[in-house]
Amino acid sequence: MEKIVLTICCVLLVANFALAVPTEINYQDGPQDPLMVPPLVHELGIGVNGATGQQGPFPPNEEIDAFDELTDETACIEGPEPDDPNIPNALVTITNLTTTNWDEVWYVADQETTLTNYDGWVNGNLAFKIDWVGVNKPLVFESIAMDNIFQAGETWKFIIQDYQNGPGGPPSALDSIGVPSPGFPPSTGSIIAIPEPMTIGLLLIGFAGLLRRRS
Repeated sequence: MEKIVLTICCVLLVANFALAVPTEINYQDGPQDPLMVPPLVHELGIGVNGATGQQGPFPPNEEIDAFDELTDETACIEGPEPDDPNIPNALVTITNLTTTNWDEVWYVADQETTLTNYDGWVNGNLAFKIDWVGVNKPLVFESIAMDNIFQAGETWKFIIQDYQNGPGGPPSALDSIGVPSPGFPPSTGSIIAIPEPMTIGLLLIGFAGLLRRRS
């Protein structure tokens, strides 16, 4: 009986992660830090619960909130493309509204967005890993712990250096499904991520422990 119930729990857990279809990715390294993106990732974006009033199509297990502001901070002090003082940098704030800890997170620009702190290309578009190590250090704030893990409920702040978008869209417009992000509502970029392996493991251990106590 315990094995049957545990199997059902596993199926339900997997089903929760499968609310949105994983996104297929190919990447190419560029001038700065390695991207190292796996072939299948989750895309995170604005959902129906966004605190800033935005509404998007993302399900609860891939939902974030986002807003942006200008900043004088630089992501790449020694990068091959220096920070242009004539182009403002964007400071984007994202909050993890899911119950999942995301182990690695990347930003991917759409076709009409340009920036200079890119690590390479994802699906042909400029991209960088959101972290604070290496030459490109876009991640400047983590509300829970500076560990490069986008924990459930955590807020991050990261820099998009020399951000420009042809139609004039804001850096926090992360509300179209697809990488790069076509369609409606119009989006200027995408956030992609992979779940922390321990998140799934700890949930399964908790289920097993509960079943043992009941038996």
